[in-house]
Amino acid sequence: MSRGHERRCCALQALFQFDLGGTIDLAQLRESFESRAREARSENDFERECDFELPVVAEGIELAHLAWTMREEADAALSLLTPEWAWSRQPNIDRNILRLGYYEIKHGGIPPAIAINEAVELAKEYSHAESPPFINGVLDRVAHPEVSSIPEVAPTQE
Repeated sequence: MSRGHERRCCALQALFQFDLGGTIDLAQLRESFESRAREARSENDFERECDFELPVVAEGIELAHLAWTMREEADAALSLLTPEWAWSRQPNIDRNILRLGYYEIKHGGIPPAIAINEAVELAKEYSHAESPPFINGVLDRVAHPEVSSIPEVAPTQE
């Protein structure tokens, strides 16, 4: 797994926890992920997806934090692009893959093709079979708003 992909996997797991908990305790989450990174690699495939290299943990947590701070903007824009599938009804994992992809496209300086491809790969790893094409289509519309009939959401000011 590339370092960039590992960072995104870590960020996605952190976003998932932020979303479920409704709060962010970065220090506690980082310590939890770093503690896991100091342990020996797991032999179990399910557990191995949480085996991150120690330097990647800091990068992944930071990426998650940045994407999470932009979630209101992302949620507003993404919900306009998915009127047939209510934002609140989407699986938590898909919402967070979309938030991460949105952040990388709009604010992260990542080329859209890379951000979309990485989001699709995350969907293949962590979600169900229908998610990759759905995520691909939604993020393609984020990356190319000029082709979409949905107006672009103005960025939030921080």
